Amino acid sequence: MVRYIEDRVSMKLSVIVPVYNVEPYLRKCLESLANQTLEDMEVIVVNDGSPDGSQKIIDEFTADYPKRVIGLIKENGGQASARNLALQYAKGQYIGFVDGDDWVDTEMFETMYNKALSEQADIVICNTMDHYDDHIVYHRQSDVGKLRKCGSVCNKIFRKDMIGSVRFPEGLWYEDLCFGVKLLMQTEKIAYCEEHFYHALNRQGSTMNNNNSKKNLDMLTVMTDIVDYMHEHNLDDKYGYDLEYMMIEHILITSINRVSEQKNPDKEKIIRELRNYVLKYYPNFQSDKAFKEFKKNQRIIAVLNGYGLHNLSKILLFIKKKISRG
Repeated sequence: MVRYIEDRVSMKLSVIVPVYNVEPYLRKCLESLANQTLEDMEVIVVNDGSPDGSQKIIDEFTADYPKRVIGLIKENGGQASARNLALQYAKGQYIGFVDGDDWVDTEMFETMYNKALSEQADIVICNTMDHYDDHIVYHRQSDVGKLRKCGSVCNKIFRKDMIGSVRFPEGLWYEDLCFGVKLLMQTEKIAYCEEHFYHALNRQGSTMNNNNSKKNLDMLTVMTDIVDYMHEHNLDDKYGYDLEYMMIEHILITSINRVSEQKNPDKEKIIRELRNYVLKYYPNFQSDKAFKEFKKNQRIIAVLNGYGLHNLSKILLFIKKKISRG
């Protein structure tokens, strides 16, 4: 069911917020968006069948900010389906995304929108911060023109005309990577803001902290979709190098490390499937240029995981964490 949608004129920017079980964090998120300094901006909040009290908070903001905040309600279908629904209604010249448990600085979207206009950019990227219980990690986006720097869509704005028919794959993890990489492959004009505008809350209930080992195999579905898209648009030569980098980073390092930490009777089978997927494309990855761009400790982890020695890499990661924490 759709609520609060009415005829609206074109906007400078649409920000899409999917909502599911984020009641304790949603108010802070929506306050940061309602108070944005950018004028002619809309916030489309999609209640993805959330069973908690999130809708009450959404109702408050649509009542208090009727010209800015719009609410949609739908049956639960996952974050990707919520974002895709909002894309149907978005009136913005540019599109941004914010997760319902995160928040942003109030000048974020004005700064990024103005940067898009001044540099005639299709995509603008800013820096981010990860908030943990006892510390904050600052992330800088360097070399923004390369596909391998695309993790989240939430620190970016995209020109709506460029998005076209590209949508988030539904029912999968890592939908951000699939959506973002396809759009990055379409443009040469990307602008960059040095400020750390986006605040990501790292919490146990979030998708990436989920203990479902099999869902890590979604990365293979996403990578296959990206490979097919590259073939279809004759982009293999242009982005093949970046594709190898992404497979090493997201599969050999990140996904295998995550699964090895989880308790699942099938985890060895899952890890083997992840490893074999990369080796099918890059059997000698450790000799390739893309591999050599990683830091030394990352190269060690990738090689260990690539040769089935993930238990040893898990020990090395444990030691590294102990040393870094003093």
